[in-house]
Amino acid sequence: MAGNTVVCKPSEMTSVTSWMLCDIFREAGIPPGVVNMVFGTGPKAGEALVKHPDVALISFTGSTLTGQRIYRLAADHYKKLSLEMGGKNAAIIFDDANLDMCIPATVKSAFLNQGEVCLCTSRLFVQKGIYDSFVRAFVHETRQLKVGPPLKNDTTVGALISADHLSKVQRFVDDALASGASVLTGYPEDRLELPSEYKNGYFMLPTVIVGVEDSAVCMKEEIFGPVVCIVPFSDENEVVERANDVKYGLCASVWSTDVGRVHRVANELQVGTVWCNCWLVRCLDMPFGGVKQSGLGREGTWDSYEFYTEVKTVCVKY
Repeated sequence: MAGNTVVCKPSEMTSVTSWMLCDIFREAGIPPGVVNMVFGTGPKAGEALVKHPDVALISFTGSTLTGQRIYRLAADHYKKLSLEMGGKNAAIIFDDANLDMCIPATVKSAFLNQGEVCLCTSRLFVQKGIYDSFVRAFVHETRQLKVGPPLKNDTTVGALISADHLSKVQRFVDDALASGASVLTGYPEDRLELPSEYKNGYFMLPTVIVGVEDSAVCMKEEIFGPVVCIVPFSDENEVVERANDVKYGLCASVWSTDVGRVHRVANELQVGTVWCNCWLVRCLDMPFGGVKQSGLGREGTWDSYEFYTEVKTVCVKY
């Protein structure tokens, strides 16, 4: 639609899939030079692209720290930016929620793609009246997930992206345990059973943490792995304040059969997207993006069209 050529710099962790995508572009008949793939690390290839004076516009998806670096580097040339960064997404479950819908959806929202999705839920706020029964049902549902090789039909949770990232995610859990929290299922309480050829893979059991304070690192920082914390709350005003008490603002979900409450809470949450009684309902025409340290700008059919073009005014007298 916009008619732009594109230079893409994928993560060095996903070079193979990006290379395979180039073959698909060729098969689709896209002319050479329309989509250009640059492989390399962020500090070398990525930073060179960001700093180059001929690059007028940058769209970035990744960590908040890298986004901050890009923001600073782009300032010298006043480059147009769209930044989609980290999240610390909350689900708020009121005591009138339909749990038959809510529990499978929130389990999926916590552990889809082993939690390596910016939109995944990592904080569950559950109203006190249903807290105990919700936790029991959530843990039961989580234990049905199968960790293993992604090409097997019965696998629902695959491997994390790298050994370093696996260690980082596990450290979040270790820190929570050291501060007095409890793990109800997952790492390190349960044993991970894998075929022998996958024993050295970067797999981790879906992990549920309770008894954690809002000030804990695992409640404040993006984990980006199969870890979720479940905490109780009393009333609407309290939970909105607690859900907003993070530096991120990407998305949230609200679960209640009270339509007025759903709208009130959605309006007060400091995030770019709120799903009510659902999760990850997407349409390409919907604006997508975050607030606070989760991002800058919006994506989506028309928002992207505006971002990737420039408005020009031409006045002609005749």
